[in-house]
Amino acid sequence: MSNQEQPLFWSDQLAFGVRRKFSDRDTYVCASGISPSGFVHIGNFREIITTDFVVKSLQHYDEDTRFIYSWDDYDRFRKVPENVPDEFEKYIGLPLSKVPDPENCHESYAEHFEAQLEEELDDMHMDIEFIRQSEMFEEGKYADLIKKALNHREEIREILNQYRQEPREEGWFPLHVYCKECEKDFTEIKAYDGEYTVEYFCEECEKEFEINFKENDTVKPPWRVDWPMRWFFENVSFEPGGKDHSAAGSSRDTGKQIIEEVYDAEAPVYQMYDFVRPKGSDKKISSSSGENTLRLKDMKEIYSPEMIRFLFSQTKPKKVINLAFDEEIIQIYDRFDRIEGNYYGEGLDNEKKQRHQERVYELAMVDVPEERPVRVPFKHASLVAQTVPEDEWRGKGLEVLQQTGHLSEDISEKGEDEVLDRMRRAKNWAREYAPEDYRFEINYEVPDEIIENLSDEQLEALKLLRELLEVEEFEDAEELDGELFNVRDDSELGTGEFFDTCYQVFLSRDQGPRLSTLIVSIGQEEAVKILSQVQ
Repeated sequence: MSNQEQPLFWSDQLAFGVRRKFSDRDTYVCASGISPSGFVHIGNFREIITTDFVVKSLQHYDEDTRFIYSWDDYDRFRKVPENVPDEFEKYIGLPLSKVPDPENCHESYAEHFEAQLEEELDDMHMDIEFIRQSEMFEEGKYADLIKKALNHREEIREILNQYRQEPREEGWFPLHVYCKECEKDFTEIKAYDGEYTVEYFCEECEKEFEINFKENDTVKPPWRVDWPMRWFFENVSFEPGGKDHSAAGSSRDTGKQIIEEVYDAEAPVYQMYDFVRPKGSDKKISSSSGENTLRLKDMKEIYSPEMIRFLFSQTKPKKVINLAFDEEIIQIYDRFDRIEGNYYGEGLDNEKKQRHQERVYELAMVDVPEERPVRVPFKHASLVAQTVPEDEWRGKGLEVLQQTGHLSEDISEKGEDEVLDRMRRAKNWAREYAPEDYRFEINYEVPDEIIENLSDEQLEALKLLRELLEVEEFEDAEELDGELFNVRDDSELGTGEFFDTCYQVFLSRDQGPRLSTLIVSIGQEEAVKILSQVQ
């Protein structure tokens, strides 16, 4: 490959680097993983989707790929997270795969959190091969590589000591043992025979034992050795890592040295990714502390799968992502819709920018449809979703969108489903996250205190509006819009007072969406019923 072939988009660039570095490989293995010690939050998800984008980019070049995701469920249970009963403290020291499920719905603690994420990823357009490391270790898959690490323990110790304030002492073994009797890792290796047998002392049992880890593998290297060992075993070509694994002297640095010097292989191409935070927070999301906890399923309440992919594809991994839940979400949906429109023929004059946007969109959608999906502006979807009863969305809701000019009358069932999907997420946003200005509750029963405070002039103006809606049927919001100003002119109210009065009656507030759109959303008949209550 020549330098001229260097692509512009970030995941394509990474794929380019992978192909160049490992040009002799028939299959490119891209890896990710996590210890299932608690909820897998959206910050962890960034690693998964970063890997997936590189997988998709490699496939874009017609390369054969594997996306492996390691459940590090053979890691020890270190501490009890906020969302787990305190009584689980008695399981500290066990592998996560042997800790009971706190909710008694799965076979283990690890499986409980594994199943949650795997379900959440179902509609994210990822082809992931999940690997449970507990099975790999217990089946002795790594026995020969562990042996190699033990026989090179001095080299490993020297590598690690380059970055440690307190050096590992002579005689240190790069291995943890889960006691064959109590199954906890409060153990210390006393001797190694140079093959597969270690002698250890268990503090919990207060006994010495001997174990052959080729026959009964209840051992696991520490993370800094485990990671490069698995790179070698799986022939990994690419794996990203968070900031905590990326600083000088981090597990990435030591892992690179260990795979090169101990296993005589090349480290995979690496990409650091920054944190994901809820907008307005300067704190890292943490599943163990329960702080800023945000899961993928929470995101899906307001962001569709393609929108989530869009958020991450448009942002380079090294940049912090501040997830918006306020009114900025309207802008994000609008930006996606514009980029989608550009993709389907409303292109930009700038060819470079256009191609960049195309790749953002392609990676967001994965399976790009032949025809542009039907989209309704998120802000308007929110309005209609709040003003039309949910069981009437497919009928009245769609009619309202047609009347307000946001939807054509010629729409397929698939298109209807696309609109209704956005309406559901828009309503969730309005109810759970939206600022007060974007939340609407229709006064189907106008509060007495509002009626009692209306002046004669206001009552007369509302009467004129009711009479207009009773005698004339308007085809759309645009037609009604002009007539509303005629009503205003015929009343004794100024423009501001007239509209404020209407919003008070319909919404119990001084302002709201365009009045004509609001009335069309409610329906003329329903609007008349509301106005009749103040006469």
